[in-house]
Amino acid sequence: MPNRRVLFVDDNIMCALDTCEALKGHGYSVVEVHQARDALRVLENHGRLCALVTDVELGPGENGFELARAARAAYPQLPVVFISGTAGARHPTEGVEGSQFVAKPYHPRQIEEALDRALGLEAA
Repeated sequence: MPNRRVLFVDDNIMCALDTCEALKGHGYSVVEVHQARDALRVLENHGRLCALVTDVELGPGENGFELARAARAAYPQLPVVFISGTAGARHPTEGVEGSQFVAKPYHPRQIEEALDRALGLEAA
């Protein structure tokens, strides 16, 4: 079975809860954190991930764009999906190459579809 372990980072706990449950129902194993510093610890200490899904605005500390650049420095091929209600215009210049973007508010299915695209799992 292919690796389906996703790191999900969003400081909005209620939004994260709904989306993480939907991702689990879609066959993903989800590691959920709410700050960039916790996500960096996961990247350092928690084995292989298939993708990173991150909000852009994460409160104090690094934002999602910075987090994704750090993740890609460690794992150059890591697929990334950004979510944000405010940073869509910044994604083309600040997002990592080949990343997906989903605008908030979103339906969890949109995150599933973006992950599937990022991982090359979309229906042929």
